[in-house]
Amino acid sequence: MKKLNLLLVIVLGTTLVMPSCKKDHSDHYTMGNQDFVTQASSSNMFEIAAGNLAVQKSANADVKAFGNHMVIDHGQAGTEMATLASQKGWIVPTAMSTKEQNNYNMLAALSGTAFDKQFATMMVTSHQETISLFQKAAGDSGVPDADLRGFASGKLPTLKEHLTDAQTLQIHVSNE
Repeated sequence: MKKLNLLLVIVLGTTLVMPSCKKDHSDHYTMGNQDFVTQASSSNMFEIAAGNLAVQKSANADVKAFGNHMVIDHGQAGTEMATLASQKGWIVPTAMSTKEQNNYNMLAALSGTAFDKQFATMMVTSHQETISLFQKAAGDSGVPDADLRGFASGKLPTLKEHLTDAQTLQIHVSNE
């Protein structure tokens, strides 16, 4: 009888403990893979579109250079995201979210120093939000897919550099 009770305790204990040991248990993660791809892609599209506006509309050489930098860096990141998403069966949106589209529309309506100041402000805010999103995705409890966590983690140093540059640009254009 003691052996049967011991066996029952072992089986019951194992049954209760094993599900919590499963590394990819979906309840463990703060966001889904597709959610991250959708949010990150929308943010990325905004950075590229806003960068293109800066190149076209600004008379300020620093604003133009930063805009061009956004187009190049975020263009490469978008290509990498699209490749990974294609391999994994995730859908990369072809349009920005309403929030990013509204920010783009507001920026597109401006010109001159008003454009430059708003562009710099939006680049700071956008990069702060993007860094937060990527940090959340890159953490151990971020997104379920290890490759996507690695992608998010790998982009953080560049995003942080962009934020520092955007903050410097914001100071520069606010003094004009």
